[in-house]
Amino acid sequence: MNALHRWAIALALLCFAPYAEAELLGAKTETIASRVLHQERKIEVYLPVESTQQPAGRYETLYVLDGDWNTKLAIEIVDFMRQLGMIPPVVVVSVPNYFDAHGVNSRDRDLTPSVVADEPRSGGASDFLAFLKDELIPFVDQRYPTNGIRLVHGHSYGGLFLMYVLENAPDAFDGYLVLDPAMWWDKNSFKAGLRDRLPSMPTRGKAVYIAGRTGLGAKDMGLDDLEPILRAALPRALEWRMKLYEDETHDSLKIKATYDALKFAYGGYTQDRIDVAPDAGIMLEGQPAPLAVFGNRIDVHYTTDGSEPTAASPRYEEGPIVVSDPGKTRVRLISTRGEFDRDVPVNLKFGAALPPSWALTSGKSSKDWHYTLYSLEQWKTNQLAMRPAKPLRQGTVTQELSLKGLGLERVAGRLDRNLAIPADGYYVFGVHGSHAHLRLGDTALISNDGPDERMQSFLVPLRKGVYPLSVDFESATEDPSLYVAVAQLPDAHTRWWAQPPPWLELKSR
Repeated sequence: MNALHRWAIALALLCFAPYAEAELLGAKTETIASRVLHQERKIEVYLPVESTQQPAGRYETLYVLDGDWNTKLAIEIVDFMRQLGMIPPVVVVSVPNYFDAHGVNSRDRDLTPSVVADEPRSGGASDFLAFLKDELIPFVDQRYPTNGIRLVHGHSYGGLFLMYVLENAPDAFDGYLVLDPAMWWDKNSFKAGLRDRLPSMPTRGKAVYIAGRTGLGAKDMGLDDLEPILRAALPRALEWRMKLYEDETHDSLKIKATYDALKFAYGGYTQDRIDVAPDAGIMLEGQPAPLAVFGNRIDVHYTTDGSEPTAASPRYEEGPIVVSDPGKTRVRLISTRGEFDRDVPVNLKFGAALPPSWALTSGKSSKDWHYTLYSLEQWKTNQLAMRPAKPLRQGTVTQELSLKGLGLERVAGRLDRNLAIPADGYYVFGVHGSHAHLRLGDTALISNDGPDERMQSFLVPLRKGVYPLSVDFESATEDPSLYVAVAQLPDAHTRWWAQPPPWLELKSR
């Protein structure tokens, strides 16, 4: 691995946060005396563990229809995705079917939108929708820490019912996870209404994911001609997707499709850092500079004319973003439903090139780093007393400095050198380490006063000549490390963070 690739990895580290130790708590069973359905309907509510840690927190809700057999799968996938930081904490509400005294399941009635001759108990979707909207959702919102944003999961008849909800009450939910819906119902007649009613459905904050199977599976479920209907009927601003899965059965589809549907509905959510590199810096007017974006599972768009970035704006792939005017450059994370949109700061500004301290021919430059290492405890004590600390070790190195063998786990230190700049241009300085401060002459470029060991970088225009460079650092862990690098930028279109070799670097561990 070349050294600047190591810098790229260090830069990328700033977008990763520790994975969440998250899971759903055990079920809380509730009973609702439904006046609409004339039944006592049981539900199960699963709260995120964060609800016990943050009593004031409020969370999105995922309703799972056919909860008898779909909830276990849903909560396992939610737990898995939470542990990877792919979705936020959510409340899961299981909505099981009702069985009467004779053991007859109510789903044939509740989830079907019309009465058909050979299904005398069918056609109760309107009542079941009223139950959800007027009784169940208010009940959950009054008793549990919800934030008013709701997703719903339905498979087979449940998927058919969700298509009915989209047509008749799309505001009831914000995210629709529609799995292998039984669109064959009533001789496919239900599809006709989609063409008339879907064009007027709201789009803001909505996401619709429809899963089916390829081949005969699609034909059997009435999905073989559904996508063209949706493409023509759904508003262009709506975030939706239809995917047909190969080599799956009606039931095995649920595993992949539940995961993919949640991933789509929560597209753009991340608990990781999103940063640009350089973090900050100085630009010269008329001389564009490259900008990189580091993040995980993100959809980043940008503009360079001061306008608001949207999903239609240029998308950041692997960079760079060529910045001509930092005041007009805007970077934004775009999420599927807009709930997790985030502006990413661009901390560049116009200024002047820093002048060198000496001419390049003055003999002041050196390839050696001068280092002085101290006990961290003694360093801090003497700083408070405003007296010099006694060094543990002093010397010079070229590219690597060992922090081992000092008899101490935590150290402080200072690095100095005279940096020879071979040509006028942009340079990026990077430091990966805790409590690290980098100065060029009398100018502080990077100051990390926190314990987080993350890469920080600064863009600066320099002139040909020699500059005094110094780095002070304090280790915050028992495994101290420091990485310092400087990249010379050939032009504004170069992926400088991934190009070998580095112009200068120092590794300390």
